[in-house]
Amino acid sequence: MDKKNSERFLSAFIKIEAKLKEIVGNDVHKAFYQLVDRAAVKNPGIEKYRGLLKEYAELRNAIVHKRIEDEAIAEPHIKVVEDLEFICEMLTKPLTLENEFLQKVIKCSSYDKLSMATRKMFKNNFSKIPVYDSRKFAGLLTTDSIARWMAYNLESGVEFTEDVDVGTILEFSENKQSYTFISKTATVFETIDVFEQWYKKGLRLNAIIITESGDRNEPPLGILSLFDLPKLYERISK
Repeated sequence: MDKKNSERFLSAFIKIEAKLKEIVGNDVHKAFYQLVDRAAVKNPGIEKYRGLLKEYAELRNAIVHKRIEDEAIAEPHIKVVEDLEFICEMLTKPLTLENEFLQKVIKCSSYDKLSMATRKMFKNNFSKIPVYDSRKFAGLLTTDSIARWMAYNLESGVEFTEDVDVGTILEFSENKQSYTFISKTATVFETIDVFEQWYKKGLRLNAIIITESGDRNEPPLGILSLFDLPKLYERISK
């Protein structure tokens, strides 16, 4: 026999509440609304659904406390049930980067000639590639840094040469670091939050480089840019 909508709703709600208590730790005896607020500080996924969870808490109270002969006086709409079940799935089994965002990373060395590096960028339609020397991260080669190098040469009256190495171009990188690193086990929520936090600070984030544990000197397992944000958002939207 199929479960009633109210039963499915309450089942998902209970799982979400358990997840909230797991996140907040010592504050497990707080009211649901307080659990949501506390957990949202620690978990970007909870923050995304904070408003909806509080709305659904009101519906949960109506289902639990307003009953006739132990039957709910109203059944939630199937869309509401499915939405809450989706949120439950996203919070209890969050997607991580290793699920589908790992890929072969095209990279170069600071000793490589710029001509070779730009051919890689052109062939793969990249505006940036990471630079590694002896398996250690050396910087991020971007079309912006190449443009600044070209502008400097034009201003100085120096002829361009294909023999220039990537290391020279890195000297023309932006003054502020425009990249960061993240573990392959990071959730999609956490990754989106990184982009949003940089934006809120007025900082430009050219790339998030994925590694085994988020260490900059580990081999790159993937690279994300602002162009990947729509795909990230799609994975947490119903």
